[in-house]
Amino acid sequence: MDDLKTHGKWLDRVVYDMETAKAMLQTGRFIYSVFMCQQSLEKCFKALLAYQNREIIPIHNLRRLAELTDVIHALDNSTLMKLDFLSNYYISARYKEDLQQLSKGITEQVVQDFIQFSEGLITWLYQKMK
Repeated sequence: MDDLKTHGKWLDRVVYDMETAKAMLQTGRFIYSVFMCQQSLEKCFKALLAYQNREIIPIHNLRRLAELTDVIHALDNSTLMKLDFLSNYYISARYKEDLQQLSKGITEQVVQDFIQFSEGLITWLYQKMK
């Protein structure tokens, strides 16, 4: 991803991924909506790393990215638990055999809650880049 050297390029992808999360919700593809929430937050954390002129390493764990950006201490336990939950949907959501297991408990309301959570955290992270 050599083209992703500036935080603005990462942020463009954040917007696209959140739009995709909402589109997947509308089509009833809840697990993919949750996956796109994870993707948008991952890219937002990486945008913050770029903004901070820090190395962007190829990891997908949202808690670890929060640590690398030094914002983890400002996050409450509930937020960290949600980041951990979303991190589980990175690779696993891509494999068909895992979809049934991961889909358990993922209702429309759960997805709406994670979209709202993701948008709120993204807004907060944006403020760190001003």
